[in-house]
Amino acid sequence: MQVSVVVCTYAMERYESFSETVESVLDQTYDPVEVVLVVDGNDAVYERVRSDFCDRENVVCHNNEENRGISYSRTKGAELASGEVVAMIDDDAVAHDDWIEQL
Repeated sequence: MQVSVVVCTYAMERYESFSETVESVLDQTYDPVEVVLVVDGNDAVYERVRSDFCDRENVVCHNNEENRGISYSRTKGAELASGEVVAMIDDDAVAHDDWIEQL
């Protein structure tokens, strides 16, 4: 069963924490995991996300046209997700390596 994990972010000041979150999701013991990254209307952040993560096979990237807030971004991420299960994690959290497996 494929699991999709949605991670949303919006500001460059949060990028280091966001990157740690994304890496922790990409390093899960469970497979297959799709990672859906949603940037909330910040072109500079989206370009960095695109450069750092979007060339990976199991990563989907999206940038909202404008800042719409976390609820909109999570809903958009869920719409883009292809997994049978969709999980969400905040951009300042780090997932244990077996987080998805435990879900």
